[in-house]
Amino acid sequence: MNQPSDRHSSWQRRVSLVRRGAIGAGIVVTALLVATSVERPNSAAASAPAPVSPARLAGIAAGPHVVFRHTGVDASYSALSVASLEASTARDRAAAGLSCERVSFSHERGICLQADRGVFTTYKAVVFDRAFNAIRTFALDGSPSRTRISPDGRVGTITVFVGKDLGYTSSTFSTRTLLVDMASGDVLTDLEQFTTWRDGARFIAPDFNFWGVTFARDSNLFYATLRTQTSTYLVRGDLALRTLTVLHENVECPSLSPDNRRIAYKKRVGPQPEAWRLYTLDLASMTERPIAAETRFIDDQAEWLDDAHVLYAVPRQGTATSDAWVAPIDGDGPARVFLAEAESPIVVR
Repeated sequence: MNQPSDRHSSWQRRVSLVRRGAIGAGIVVTALLVATSVERPNSAAASAPAPVSPARLAGIAAGPHVVFRHTGVDASYSALSVASLEASTARDRAAAGLSCERVSFSHERGICLQADRGVFTTYKAVVFDRAFNAIRTFALDGSPSRTRISPDGRVGTITVFVGKDLGYTSSTFSTRTLLVDMASGDVLTDLEQFTTWRDGARFIAPDFNFWGVTFARDSNLFYATLRTQTSTYLVRGDLALRTLTVLHENVECPSLSPDNRRIAYKKRVGPQPEAWRLYTLDLASMTERPIAAETRFIDDQAEWLDDAHVLYAVPRQGTATSDAWVAPIDGDGPARVFLAEAESPIVVR
């Protein structure tokens, strides 16, 4: 009878521990002037996309569905959108009233990362509810990169690029990764405030960068990428203890499977700037395997459709449009387009 309240008390103690150590709570950060891509329409600077009727949005969201960013170059470009998992026509998808660069959703809360590419480009994060209404907005100090929310809906994460080099292909890029309390919308902490361990010893360097957070069922446990010098590592994080432990090398943008057994990720396989292939890592044995169904170079943080398939975005060459593809992790069948004109897909059941 007392289990729900015990879990709530445990969560409150964890949040209290983090809040006492956090330096980033409630921050308002400085906007940066950055270059604007000539191929990418100005999303948030334009008028917000006209949403469809609330009843239609609610109807799609009532069943298993995907939350994603619409990439068709039309009146709904960049719109936060939803589609049924079996979407086959335009009638099975609908745009909400927010424009986003990246999106995530879990339970009753979502995150939409926005860019307003005016003369001075500014960025912000919007926390929204199940009806796709904004309930909290705060400024970001860099270009949106990744966002995820824990399966229990309690903690979200936001990664932005800061500085002049905005992309993982650059050798000198810098990132900032925040953890957010989804109930209040407050920033809990920055991953650079965590203590990192490798092979039982303290691991520290001035050039640490973190990105690509993915959460376990218990939102206290998460995984992320750490980069220092030219190496990248998979780290396991403990939110309450504010510690990170190095597990494996050459892992970027990890994504934990629903059964919490495997990590899907992009692995560097060559010297080219974008030479990443999709792999999976078995966390029990630390055995890695390529996803044979997808042989192209992929620059994305995958999303699991189920324990046997992953979703990821593939840009159409020379355009601002991407499609969401699906591939089996064990090579049983080819990769295929899962949802056209879509990126940043998040599966909601």
